[in-house]
Amino acid sequence: MSAILVALAMLLGRMTGLLRILGLATVLGVTYANDLAILVISVPDILNAMLVGGALGVVLIPEMHRRNEEVSEQSASQLIVQTFFAIAVVTGVLAFLLVMGGTWFTQLLASGFTPAQINEAGKLISIVLIAFPVSAVTAVTSAVLQGHHKPVIPAYGNLFFNLVLIVVIFLWVTPGQIEILAWAVVVASLFRLLTQLICCYFVSDFKGAFKSFFRLSSLNRQLMVKYFQALTAIGLVVTFPVVSRSFASMYEGGISLFEYAQKLVELPRGLIGAVISMVIFPRLSRIFATGDLTTGARMVSQIAGLILLISIPAGIAIYVSAEPVVSLLFQRGQFSALDVANTAKLLQISILSMPALFLSILTMNVFYARHETIIPFKISCVSLACLILLSLGLREFLGISGIMLAFVLASWLHFLGLAVSLHVKLKVSIIQGIDLKHYSALVFLTFSGISISTMIVNIVSDHVHLFICSVGLGGLCFGAVLLILKNHLPRFNGKLSL
Repeated sequence: MSAILVALAMLLGRMTGLLRILGLATVLGVTYANDLAILVISVPDILNAMLVGGALGVVLIPEMHRRNEEVSEQSASQLIVQTFFAIAVVTGVLAFLLVMGGTWFTQLLASGFTPAQINEAGKLISIVLIAFPVSAVTAVTSAVLQGHHKPVIPAYGNLFFNLVLIVVIFLWVTPGQIEILAWAVVVASLFRLLTQLICCYFVSDFKGAFKSFFRLSSLNRQLMVKYFQALTAIGLVVTFPVVSRSFASMYEGGISLFEYAQKLVELPRGLIGAVISMVIFPRLSRIFATGDLTTGARMVSQIAGLILLISIPAGIAIYVSAEPVVSLLFQRGQFSALDVANTAKLLQISILSMPALFLSILTMNVFYARHETIIPFKISCVSLACLILLSLGLREFLGISGIMLAFVLASWLHFLGLAVSLHVKLKVSIIQGIDLKHYSALVFLTFSGISISTMIVNIVSDHVHLFICSVGLGGLCFGAVLLILKNHLPRFNGKLSL
């Protein structure tokens, strides 16, 4: 039931996130003003995801469980409180330093901007950096609620955040009025934190939590090492789209085009990632903590099977219907037919990364549930280096499409590295009971589907007919993937053990 509620909450959050992007497309189109608005909205959450959020959850939740079981509930409460205030101080100082180095920081996020554009963007980014410490401590409250098996409120956090921004975008944002959006981000972040603080008060017992507060005794060296290893690995993964978007800023409206295409992939990815991180990861952590590797491996296999069953057919269907989907969603106001064609082209490339992105979330969570952080860190470093090199090379031949293709290739390299390491180091297979022949069948099915999709797109021009073709081809691929999984994943045939 919790998985359903989290999925619903994340669906609403992602849908409002899409509505937020649609609002920007309608009001600002594919312009420098929209590039600026996207940067303003994304800075606090990018910093939070890179430097705090994901790593904090994967380290804090298992440690909370361990202390509750092996030490005392008071020890777990002390860990929560000390972490909250330590994160607030550190991120506050970091935000101040980033404001002082605003020009350098803005150049890093948008390397293609002119000096005048960097100066304008830097002023707005200085405002939204106020929201960074707020988003950072929100990651602590989210981890607490997830650790107490109350993931619904954190899941609704993005919904609250997006609703505030949507109102501001449709009522007050214009090409010359982006500053109000920066202040709206700060207000929305504070509102999201307040809702979670209230819930934490009711679900946790903080008696004795402030004992030895100033000594920070709960934040021991081993915990900090795990945190920084996980921080670096997850931060590098979050950096992938940030790096690609920085390369895209070299083109007029490039950040907007890249964001529009990525957002349509982020919608399903966010749902899958939220369920894995908020519902499945805490359970995997408990299972592996008890030493029940068989049950843990079976759960991983079942989730991976579901991911393939969803992502392969969905990816092929979206590939066929990319232009009708973009036209239906975005073509209004300042968003032109040319913008539709350019966004659809990038979406067709971006969608190829969807299975890899989904499975990478799963594999990294398995590593963290087993308290292994150094392997994902090393693989993320190599993958990020590959992304930069591929972007530099492919943009010379394919322009912004080459940047998106580099992102896709780096995403697959990242997943394959994680999957191989998971099998070799931890003896956990992504999908149990399937051999090379059947992996090959899945790969062949995917490339065949893309090839047929390309032919359909070149032959059929009517949007309604493309929608019909996409549904039919997606349905055929779904049946084929299901057949492979049913025949060769005996553990997948039973009831899903979530």
